Amino acid sequence: MGGWRTCDVEYNQPYFVLGDLWESFKEWSAYGTGVPLILNDSDSVVQYYVPYLSGIQLYADSIKLSAKSRQPGEESDSDFRDSSSDGSSDCEPERRANVLREKRNNHIASEMSLRMDRLSLGDQHMLQEDLSSDDGEFVNSHSCLIFEYFERDPPYSREPLADKIADLAFRFPELKTLKSCDLLSLSWISVAWYPIYRIPTGPTLKDLDACFLTYHYLHTPVGGGQSPQAPVVTYPNDMDAVPKMSLPVFGLASYKFKGSLWTPNGTSDRHLANSLFRAADNRLRLLQVNQPDFSFFCRR
Repeated sequence: MGGWRTCDVEYNQPYFVLGDLWESFKEWSAYGTGVPLILNDSDSVVQYYVPYLSGIQLYADSIKLSAKSRQPGEESDSDFRDSSSDGSSDCEPERRANVLREKRNNHIASEMSLRMDRLSLGDQHMLQEDLSSDDGEFVNSHSCLIFEYFERDPPYSREPLADKIADLAFRFPELKTLKSCDLLSLSWISVAWYPIYRIPTGPTLKDLDACFLTYHYLHTPVGGGQSPQAPVVTYPNDMDAVPKMSLPVFGLASYKFKGSLWTPNGTSDRHLANSLFRAADNRLRLLQVNQPDFSFFCRR
């Protein structure tokens, strides 16, 4: 995605606003994104894919979330507001919204605590290692699930990702204003990629019917060290150009993924794909998430 910001904390750590992430998907959602491939060891083609929202979970610290909702005069891109709020901190609807939000946070935090209690000690240790952030914050009773969505419609009756997010943001406006450095390391998104056409066109090839689920962290760690959750920032040579940030893939699932067409490096590519699949499976199991698309891909 183009553009990044710097979190206003002790460390000069880049972060992104979710609205900028969705903006980066707009063109792909409208026209698809091209994946260059080689057919028959010689013919170059570009297979186009459209992204769809498959699943998303946003977690935040309930204490920090409540503090932000009470801080006056804060900029709008970091304000956690109820959709019914008119922005006035003195009006009765705003006070009622704050009370309801606090009750919701306490309820979800309790559910998260119970979920952790159901895990074995070994799984809790693995979950804390995988889902802890660089600044030492671990999964705890303050981990609050503030939003989640899982797609259940058939693939070709879905809206592309950018359009779906726009619809969901009407009910949860924070989808466009939350910052990655305010989210906990539990936060993630899964994008489904379905093929639409290829250039140049030709006979239908089964190997080009492959569909993919990619999994990405939505949390950027606060701290100076390197982390697999940290986005990759690319600084262009042009001084006037905007630095770009890309989200690392931590998991992958595929459907109709066959043939050497997708694994030009042979065994190493297949091992990488298998490793990413296991990582996605492990995370969903540890979070006890039933993602419909992942379940469907696993049955095929």
